[in-house]
Amino acid sequence: MVLTVSYGHARHVVVTDEAIITVERRSAEERRQASTVALAVGGGVLGALLAAVVDRLGLPGGPTRLYLRPHDTPRLAEMTEVLTCWASEVPAELAGEHGWPKVEGFRPVTFYPRAVIDSLTLSRWRLTLTLKREAAREIVVTLAPWDYRKVRAHLFRAGYVLGKS
Repeated sequence: MVLTVSYGHARHVVVTDEAIITVERRSAEERRQASTVALAVGGGVLGALLAAVVDRLGLPGGPTRLYLRPHDTPRLAEMTEVLTCWASEVPAELAGEHGWPKVEGFRPVTFYPRAVIDSLTLSRWRLTLTLKREAAREIVVTLAPWDYRKVRAHLFRAGYVLGKS
């Protein structure tokens, strides 16, 4: 299976032929803590270094409680609806692939199977998914601008229909 990964500060975006997947890297609270540390120290080089340490190690409080699903996460080809699971529950076919983002087991991973994607719009900074459902129809995912070309190439190769941005 070919994976194209756009690595981001808060979220990684993984493009496969069967689905578009988001892997959360940092929660909004963790990003806020790191920026608060940088501001408290007064910015500059020391603030940036401490913010990087907090971002890497986290602050006291520990990870969120991990609740496992009562059944295994289906294989990627069997997914027919948008599915969110923990990183520890990602199907082995993906987790074992070269390039799959390494994150803690309690990070949320959301699968948007190709069957539920109505259309895609790609710009240098974001990927907008329009889903075939009434509620929460439009999903906007931030991309790293330097990953734009490789994501676009994979989407074209896989046969996704791209709208104009």
